[in-house]
Amino acid sequence: MKIRRHSKNYNFIGDTISGVTFRWGKTAKENPLYAPWPELVDISISNHCTKGCNFCYRNSTPNFKFMSLKNYRNILQQLNHPKWGNVFQVAIGGGEPLEHPDFLEIINETLEYNIVPNFTTNGENLTNGLIKKLKEKIGAIAISTNDLNSINSNLISKLKINNIKCNIHYVLDGQNIKQAINILAGKYNSALKNINSIIFLTYKPLGRATKDYILKLNNDFSIFVNLIDETQCASRIGFDACFVPMLMHYTNVDINYVDPCECAFFSVYIDENLMMSPCSFTNDSSYTYSIEKYSIEHIWSKLFRNYRDSIFNDCVSNCKNKNECRGRCPYFEHLTLCHKVR
Repeated sequence: MKIRRHSKNYNFIGDTISGVTFRWGKTAKENPLYAPWPELVDISISNHCTKGCNFCYRNSTPNFKFMSLKNYRNILQQLNHPKWGNVFQVAIGGGEPLEHPDFLEIINETLEYNIVPNFTTNGENLTNGLIKKLKEKIGAIAISTNDLNSINSNLISKLKINNIKCNIHYVLDGQNIKQAINILAGKYNSALKNINSIIFLTYKPLGRATKDYILKLNNDFSIFVNLIDETQCASRIGFDACFVPMLMHYTNVDINYVDPCECAFFSVYIDENLMMSPCSFTNDSSYTYSIEKYSIEHIWSKLFRNYRDSIFNDCVSNCKNKNECRGRCPYFEHLTLCHKVR
């Protein structure tokens, strides 16, 4: 199924089967400032998790706090705009979404609204029975880790056999960057043979994650970014929006294939308490609004205007792609290692 949106300043085409999207402004050479309606919505259906990962930015615990199926359905209803249609996809997260008692109903509800569901998991609850029930219902499954040795190869094989795309969400920090270097050097190719892609997520000091492991501008970092252009990794690689400024500054990446931070410009986050904010890493409530008090449309089109106006690139670095970059993260200023101030 294809989703199309066209206006004077914003044009979008998305293929829900392949996940490929195209976006342009007045002409194919121009980028729109923001979308009139979100392309992607990140939804946390709980903050419940029994694993206790030390990099958990949400500080999820076994608290049995789940979004109700009724509230999830209400979100889906609101996401179907009368003019712009559905969002392109939803990314379901938590907590651990597979520990939600209504998880399969949530997946089925998403499909009922003609939206492709994707979800992120620690993988411990992906049983054979569940994998078979998810077949042909999921865009992709992402397994989060900070150590590639922890990935269950048998689990990956089962997903592959059932034609379910599996991505690795690798939380990149100052400690495991040596392993990340080896990943790009091709030393983990046998472990990645059934992986669709590995996405490097920038470690954020939030929740249980502390400042001790944030990325630093050191020799390991230099080796890592230098390998990006010459990667020997068997699977496709990608990066979250927080790493994009470094991609633009340190690598030869084609900027036509990367987005600067898309939060509140092209995507949005809604948590299990029905609070809507630019992204899941917001560490204050300045631009967080209840969708029980305001509609999703009102928040997106009206209340987020101030946030969008507040985002500007004040970096003075001599960077070849400065005009395409939004600068450092407004929530974690130390994450953007190429950012320079006067």
